[in-house]
Amino acid sequence: MRRLTIATIAALFLFLTLGAVPALAFDRAANEAKMLRLVNQARVSRGLAAVKVVTTLDRAALNHSLDMLSRDYFSHSSLAGATVGTRAVRAGYSTTGCTQWTVGEVIAWGVSYRGTPESIFRGWMNSTAHRRIILGRSWRDVGIGCARGTFKGMSGVIMYTVDFGRRVR
Repeated sequence: MRRLTIATIAALFLFLTLGAVPALAFDRAANEAKMLRLVNQARVSRGLAAVKVVTTLDRAALNHSLDMLSRDYFSHSSLAGATVGTRAVRAGYSTTGCTQWTVGEVIAWGVSYRGTPESIFRGWMNSTAHRRIILGRSWRDVGIGCARGTFKGMSGVIMYTVDFGRRVR
């Protein structure tokens, strides 16, 4: 009986120290502000212009994160096939009077410590394709949206969408 108790205690200790991940408090505004700082620090440190938040891109980004969580998918295109450009225009990112315009997007998700802005951003910067988007020379506008929910059966997932844009008038 004593052997079983020691084994049970050892297993419980391992589970608590290795298997259990404490839930982190979620503050959407703080996460989005931190992500903006990380993006702009990376851009400015490389001689690029800082991006400024545009409300319509913010709305498009947040809506995409919420949609991916609520409909349980992960893609740059919505389940209805809407692209980042389509979603940006629908959210009010006006192209009227523009001689050209462009948008780009990075998305990611994580749980607990892997869902922090720092962890997500580090992952993007370690990816050639994502880093290229974040450090795009033409970007001037940005929208950042993160949301917390259940994704693929995992609770506490934080979904991030960062939409970049540039309109030339």
